[in-house]
Amino acid sequence: MKTRGQDSTVSDTGQKPAIQVICLGASGGPSEESVTAFLVRSVHSGWARGSLLALDAGSHLAPITRILERDFPTVSDGKRIDGPEPTVLTSGPFSGLELPHASARANALHVLRAYISAYLITHPHLDHISGFAINTAAFHATSKPKTLAALPMTVDAIKQHIFNDVIWPNLTDEDGGVGFVTFQRLKEGGDVMVGDGEGRGYIDVVDGLGIRAFKISHGVSTKVAPTHHHRGSISGFPDIPVINETTQFMARTSQPSPRLSATAMDIPCVVDSTAFFIRDDHTALEVLMFGDLEPDSISLYPRNRIVWEEAARKIALGLLRGIFIECSYEDAQGDAILFGHLCPRHLISELQSLAALVAEARATRAMEKSLRKRKRSVANGPDSAKHTVSVHNRKRSRSLAGRSVAKDIRRSSAPGHAASHVTTSPPLGQTLPAAAGLKVVVMHIKDTMKDGPYVGETILAQLQQHEAQLDESGTALGCEFVVAKSGESYWL
Repeated sequence: MKTRGQDSTVSDTGQKPAIQVICLGASGGPSEESVTAFLVRSVHSGWARGSLLALDAGSHLAPITRILERDFPTVSDGKRIDGPEPTVLTSGPFSGLELPHASARANALHVLRAYISAYLITHPHLDHISGFAINTAAFHATSKPKTLAALPMTVDAIKQHIFNDVIWPNLTDEDGGVGFVTFQRLKEGGDVMVGDGEGRGYIDVVDGLGIRAFKISHGVSTKVAPTHHHRGSISGFPDIPVINETTQFMARTSQPSPRLSATAMDIPCVVDSTAFFIRDDHTALEVLMFGDLEPDSISLYPRNRIVWEEAARKIALGLLRGIFIECSYEDAQGDAILFGHLCPRHLISELQSLAALVAEARATRAMEKSLRKRKRSVANGPDSAKHTVSVHNRKRSRSLAGRSVAKDIRRSSAPGHAASHVTTSPPLGQTLPAAAGLKVVVMHIKDTMKDGPYVGETILAQLQQHEAQLDESGTALGCEFVVAKSGESYWL
């Protein structure tokens, strides 16, 4: 058995990551080459068959082939240069995976058929599903159907508009289809009847990974649907939808003001997308991966805060290691032409909302811990209480003296796939920013296809500039921004 490269999945501190995310595509178009697509796996599960989860698949088999052509160069000028025995890669995103074939394309197909068992789709736009649809032609030799897991709205749209024997053959196992694909309809917010503790509500979709789905807003469509509204919670008027900045939106789009009634409102139809919390079963560590979304500040139906509240609680518990979120445009893009997407100023604003919620969650948690200690001290008597306070003070002094927060979130990049590490130590008496140690991977970059710097570089620079301004005012987020690139992997 042959091996190539060196192992890169262990940090300088010797700590093992819990989740690996491989970027297949980070673009939002217009080029179709590497649009949104990721692979996710539990490191603890290893390279077990069926252990890879595809998060969206705008591009899919093609970038897997490209990565293997880079990291597994076993065909040169049409000639085999390696023998027939399996090869184990020890560098690149697929490090540790045993590949049985001599060519990159044959091994890419092997990865698709043997290791990717489920597709987690955020919403049914073509730049998130086109690779999946085309690649279904390769599913015929698998031992069981591939699973497409999504909220019911996404499943219904894909059934009706893709696998309808018009746009694409019905290769699903519903409505008399061929049976290459089976659907798993997820419950919004998770299934409370499944799991317990922090794992309650998480649905297993592949070996070692559970997910919870939250609906988010991706702008509005051009259709106006009087019956497509969402009920809010305005005091005294429970049937009136909660609309954020509706008047401003209508003015920007030259539409008449909505007719507000106790039961319905004629407004543009909200385009739904999904944010997924993905949890490693072995360590309980998580990543948060968003589909396309717009900022709450200009949304007709703001829903990001619900996701941020859950994320803040997990950050306070030390469970959330990274966020994958879109930032499609640079700041020059006006609010009226964001088309349901984010730009740096709005991403920073959303992360500020998260940071405020993290601070609240940590304060609440500290108060609860203090109350529990006080109750134990009272229960054990006054002498015990004095001893507890004394021990606590000594421990706290030692903790502050040597306090450091190590980032065990690692990013591997081509071609050497080397990991990056940052360690942050606050001065005595100071606390870290709420989002310190959090990796924010920016994706869905819409390329301008013009001469000059890649728009992703501009977006990253603007995010860093916003962060520097916050730092000057003493309100820095403290997170690390990374622009996703096809062929990279991220260890969290």
